[in-house]
Amino acid sequence: MRVGLIGGGPSNLFLAWLLRNDADLYLIEEDSRLGLPMHCTGLVSERMAIALGLGGRVVDNYYSSLTITNSLNSKGVLLRFTGNRIVMLNRPGLEEYLYGRASFKGIHMGIRVTEVGRGGVVRGFGGFERSYDIVVIGEGARNVLSRITLGTRLNTVSGVQADGYSQYLKGMVNDEHHIVVLFGKHYSGRFFTWIVPRGDGEFRVGVVDDPSVVGLRFRKIISELGLSPRRIFGGRVVLGASSVNYGQGSVAAVGDSTGITKSLTGGGIVTGMLTSLILARVLHEYWGVGDPIAEYSRALGGTLGRLARAYSALSSMLYSNVTVAEGALREFDGVEVNVPDYDNHMDALIRLLMARPKLGLTLIKYAPSLNISTINLRDLVTALF
Repeated sequence: MRVGLIGGGPSNLFLAWLLRNDADLYLIEEDSRLGLPMHCTGLVSERMAIALGLGGRVVDNYYSSLTITNSLNSKGVLLRFTGNRIVMLNRPGLEEYLYGRASFKGIHMGIRVTEVGRGGVVRGFGGFERSYDIVVIGEGARNVLSRITLGTRLNTVSGVQADGYSQYLKGMVNDEHHIVVLFGKHYSGRFFTWIVPRGDGEFRVGVVDDPSVVGLRFRKIISELGLSPRRIFGGRVVLGASSVNYGQGSVAAVGDSTGITKSLTGGGIVTGMLTSLILARVLHEYWGVGDPIAEYSRALGGTLGRLARAYSALSSMLYSNVTVAEGALREFDGVEVNVPDYDNHMDALIRLLMARPKLGLTLIKYAPSLNISTINLRDLVTALF
């Protein structure tokens, strides 16, 4: 089985690791080396990092608590992680780690693919043309090949972040294992801002907003926080998909290209690697005895697909209701709760409401202000219940 992997991100490299004994693998990457462009914060739960076999050397830092607030001068909501910490993955290091565990028949760096045709034909700039039994699109949030070839349309916003030093933040966030998430129109009109200590006095500060304003927001925030950037990076953040096709014929998508992500926590690293895990199992079981791509699509449409749609709905709700979230945080200011896992949003919300049951009734006053025009309630209810 000849498998062409378009994109050298975590999803395709993890797939290559899993398929190293089952297929002849060919990597096609548009950048000159792995780990480019760097654009995500890399926060995932320690539990999932261990479950996916990621070694400790790809972890830059860990975090045992997180504050969600609308101001650095407010206490906000403090979440303490009692079961599984949050870890920050080193993205270039992660990709090098996965690459080192894969085995490729061919590697094509610096090739931008322009077309994936029927029968597994892949064409790119410079006259590049190859044919494969299976083609896997792992282009991330770019959504060019996945849209043209499969018809998937991703819903995205833009994020910008920087690593740098700030004496102001060093005084305000003096725990190197504590994250701060800021909600409020002062920081982002559509999403949130984050402050993540990296150790040795360095911080990673970022913001997500509409593409037209995110740059201005970012410059204002780093000026306000007194951050001297050492490195600035960013990219699209996938909220979900308005139209999705996980695969057809000899072509499949993995990672952000599927629209399966959870932008509230951890972005697409873990969910992307889970799609690769499912594809690897399907190819191993059904290659030569069935339709593996159809089986893959059915598998993603199951539990993982429903959860993805729920996360997408929750992200869309937040994206349209930052003012409501800001007001709700004022009601919960000073609340501290223990949560077992970074990934379970519903568990954290239930524990939060249990900490102050009367506030559940108080929050009803914000219901008339909620904008749910962008939310597929059927997907949300079906996935959660």
